[in-house]
Amino acid sequence: MKKVLLLLKEENRRLNQLAEKDWLTGLYNRMAMEHKVNEVLDSRQRGVMFVIDVDNFKAINDRYGHIAGDTVLKGIADMLGTLTLRNDLLGRVGGDEFVIFMPISQGPDFIKSRCRQIEQRFISLPLSRFAVSRISLTVCGSCYQPGDRYKDLFDRADQRLLQEKSGRRKQKGTAGNHGPYTDRDCSLKVDMAQLSRELSEPGDTEGAYCQDYESFINIYRLMERRLKRIQSDIFSILITVTDHEGDFPVLSERGTLVEMLYQIIRHSMRSGDVFTRYSSCQFLVMVCDAAPPDTVSIARRIQQKFNQHISQDSKYELWYDIYPLKPAFSADKDIYGNIRTPESGRR
Repeated sequence: MKKVLLLLKEENRRLNQLAEKDWLTGLYNRMAMEHKVNEVLDSRQRGVMFVIDVDNFKAINDRYGHIAGDTVLKGIADMLGTLTLRNDLLGRVGGDEFVIFMPISQGPDFIKSRCRQIEQRFISLPLSRFAVSRISLTVCGSCYQPGDRYKDLFDRADQRLLQEKSGRRKQKGTAGNHGPYTDRDCSLKVDMAQLSRELSEPGDTEGAYCQDYESFINIYRLMERRLKRIQSDIFSILITVTDHEGDFPVLSERGTLVEMLYQIIRHSMRSGDVFTRYSSCQFLVMVCDAAPPDTVSIARRIQQKFNQHISQDSKYELWYDIYPLKPAFSADKDIYGNIRTPESGRR
């Protein structure tokens, strides 16, 4: 009987733990976070809460699929786990919303610094770290005030988060709408020097320039506009990993294959070329100032390197399709000036 009671007690403990955990990330769920934070507030009357929101997460699901979206959420959960201390509480409290609670006494300066630190940690990640090109977070926080419960801390941080996101949208909408010059114009050279440092690419510039898809679209459209007034050869290459039936690689092997392809593309092209993750198994490359035969050579070089990294009996292969960029609103021509029939390649 004693053994049975112990087994029942252990099973009850296991079920309680499962009830507290988010099914996808293994973090505390919303109900568990609220309960545990309130316990700390009851006993210590102190704490700092950070609400973390994944920027444009719906677009990630829409573009890459829900499996990729789940991979992103699990990766974010793991990374946030490395940024918390032993006594901190970490939970996923919504679809793309996380909470960190620190049982400490700190003021607004600490909160502001920690928010930027968490955001910067994700900005500085390698672009291949997740299933998509780039991840960014918005983080806001609030500190304990007498009488606070979980919902009070969360609501203040969440309201600040909404205000920050709204402010960013408004700032984008008014960019370029400048007023008349003021007395501050005398410091313009200093300001421009600072601006130049902010805009310049930091660190190593070896290899092709990888950008998130939205940034790639803007670069692509800029190049289309430039072609209306300059003579230049610019091509895009769509590179796809498939199995021999033309389907996606199996999920368990997809990450390794795409990471390998990312590195091959980056180091097979010039620093002036740009590429992006297009889908879960595709990259889109833009090659500037290269003649049509050179562009084909680049695509074949990437294909050959990929083939060298997989076994001879591999069930996977690499396809590429080459298209010319054309001046905005011009006729649709192929890389040799004819009506478009894409140069394609497969293993």
